Amino acid sequence: MMKKHEVRPRIDIKPELPKKKKLADQFKSVLQNGAIYDEVIWIVDFDTILKEHSEAIKGSQSPLELFATYMKKVKKHKNITILVNTPCLEYWVLLHYADSDRYFSKCEHAEVQLKRNHLPNYEKSEKYFKKRDDDIYLKLKPYQVTAKLNAKRLGDFDLSQPKTAKSEIYKVLELFGISS
Repeated sequence: MMKKHEVRPRIDIKPELPKKKKLADQFKSVLQNGAIYDEVIWIVDFDTILKEHSEAIKGSQSPLELFATYMKKVKKHKNITILVNTPCLEYWVLLHYADSDRYFSKCEHAEVQLKRNHLPNYEKSEKYFKKRDDDIYLKLKPYQVTAKLNAKRLGDFDLSQPKTAKSEIYKVLELFGISS
C-alpha cells in the first residue's frame, strides 16, 4: 500500500507475505532475496517466536535461540535489515493512535485494544488492508508522525529483553525517506 500512495523514484517494493512459514523457511527466503535485491527488510512479529519458545522441548534449539543465530548471520549482509514488532503489526497500528509502552503477550490483546478504542472494524486480512480507496495505509497516514515518535520512544529491539513492547516498522519509512 505504501508504494501505491508514495512517490519513490526507481524503487520497487515487493511484499513477500509468508503464509504461516516456519522461522527457518522465512530466514531462507530472506537470504535468497538478499542475493537478488538491493535491499531486503524482514519484518518479524515476535509474539509467535515467544510463544513457540515457551513451548519448546528442553534440549532442542528454541525459536528464540534460532532467531538470535539469524540476527548474527544477517549482520554479514549489508542489504538485509531485520525489524521486529513485539508483539505484532497491530501494535504498530495502535501506536498511530496511542502513546503506549504496554507489552502485549499476545497479538490478540493488541488487536482488542485497537478495535475497542480506534478501529472498530479492523480485520487482520488482506481484504481489509487493501480495501479500495480506504486501505490501511490511507487510514493511518494522517497519524504517521505520531506513530513514528511513539515507536522511536520505545527504542530498538533488544534480544536480551524480548518481552518488551517494540515496533521498528517506522524504520521502513525512514529508509525510503517518507515523511508525513
